Amino acid sequence: MTALNDQLIASVMQAYVDAMSSDDVEKVLVLFSDDAVVEDPVGSDAHRGKDALRVFYQASIDSVDHMVLEGSVRAREKWGAAAMIASPKGIDMKVETLDVMEFNDEGLITHMTAYWGDTNLRVK
Repeated sequence: MTALNDQLIASVMQAYVDAMSSDDVEKVLVLFSDDAVVEDPVGSDAHRGKDALRVFYQASIDSVDHMVLEGSVRAREKWGAAAMIASPKGIDMKVETLDVMEFNDEGLITHMTAYWGDTNLRVK
């Protein structure tokens, strides 16, 4: 069993942006617990469990060219937060997000909430 710590949280969040930049939804899903919940953007209907996450993240991967961390991951106990920038495919713009993730003791994401809105859509 891996001990959850700030370094592990930061590495999982980096793996998340790397996986979002790939064309392989399984690279994203392996980072989540089986019963994980994703709310992206905050206030939208939550996606619950791996089947729902697979549908949501496949659509996301199909539309995202690449994603990067904007600055360092902030981590404490079982939570991590990071600003991220997603660049959509075929559009000259970027989407600025703030993603907050909760982790279980195994270092898997159990809950993710993405904070972004219309004011975070920027022309490059």
